[in-house]
Amino acid sequence: MSEPPGRDRWFMSYFPMNASAGITSPLAPLFITELLAGGAFEYSIYVIVASLATILGLVVWGSLSDRLGKRKMFVYIGFISLAITSLLFSISFNIEYFVIISFLSGFFGSAATPVSSILIMELAERKDWSVKISKFSQYNSYGNIAGVLFSVLFTGAFPKVSMLRYLYVISAAFYLVSVLLGYLYVPESKKRINRDEVPLRTFRVFERVRYLPSQLIHFNFHFRELDKDLKFIILGFLVMMTGFQLFFVEFPIMLTHNLGVSSSVYFIIYLGNYLFGAITFGFSGQTAQKYGNKKVSTMAVIARIIIFPSTIALVALVASRPLLFVGLLLIYSFLGALWAFISVGTGTLVSNLSKPEERGRVSGTYNAVQSFGAVIGSALTGLIVLRFGFYVDYVVASIVVIAGLTIFLRERTK
Repeated sequence: MSEPPGRDRWFMSYFPMNASAGITSPLAPLFITELLAGGAFEYSIYVIVASLATILGLVVWGSLSDRLGKRKMFVYIGFISLAITSLLFSISFNIEYFVIISFLSGFFGSAATPVSSILIMELAERKDWSVKISKFSQYNSYGNIAGVLFSVLFTGAFPKVSMLRYLYVISAAFYLVSVLLGYLYVPESKKRINRDEVPLRTFRVFERVRYLPSQLIHFNFHFRELDKDLKFIILGFLVMMTGFQLFFVEFPIMLTHNLGVSSSVYFIIYLGNYLFGAITFGFSGQTAQKYGNKKVSTMAVIARIIIFPSTIALVALVASRPLLFVGLLLIYSFLGALWAFISVGTGTLVSNLSKPEERGRVSGTYNAVQSFGAVIGSALTGLIVLRFGFYVDYVVASIVVIAGLTIFLRERTK
């Protein structure tokens, strides 16, 4: 990994932060089931609360930074808040406490997120925006992968469940490193960019919406005023995201609660997802451009529709534990790769269908439905698993995604 030159050196301040995210995002379901005696329903409550807090925080901090004309101070607020809440997570003693801290972490920790995306554009020429965004996303992906890899090594060396608390302590230390690097390298821009000028573009390499929303750059949600084809795309995507969440919220709980995988195997399965997601993002744009954004997105979604219930068959039919875990690793890795095509394909399609003067508010609606789909899916999946179990949840996930894809395909653009 080469060091960003000159004005881009501040990207490195987000590397430890994303390493911490690579640790804590997979850690939450493991921590809830292994140390707090929780299950699928409790974890879904955690995701709902953390998601709503993050959505609220992204809106509040982004608006406040625009109003005050400041960027750097919000980077500090985000990094420091995440360090403090990571320490508070490490001493969790019950589910209620854990959920309360998740709200504080989601709200205050999100301060650094909307600022970063706007800061990139305020420090660069418009013609360089796509390159800078791509580079920033690349460094984010390196950080996430480093965090998951660290978790694999740590849990392999210290397999006792009680040691999971120390991963939150280590995450807090990484966040403090981000505070130091932010102090040294994050600049305060003099130029100001209106968020409505920002082109619709996904900033996340990984499908982090399955845990928490990670990007809400625009805040203008005007669904009624959209063109009919855009409505089909965005509404279909909302339903599909709900279906995706039905699977992704409960998959880690199945690994820990039902299958009893070790902590190191658990993180290895996540590592495959992160690595394949990062690799695929490197060529997903070219693939979508060659074969068509809609076609590539559709094929990736169909693959997920097939994979979700196939996971049930894998667990039911494969008796060998090592073979089962290899199969789950391959499934989760492939699902990570598919997200690149879905994210890039749908995002580019929405951008292409939007008029230049409307891309701000269209982007606001598009980003919002991803986050709201995550919340809706999280709420439904906890109830489904509590009442009917994991396997019914996975079948329902595919049915919901089929419904979303049906709406999505009503748009007539090739």
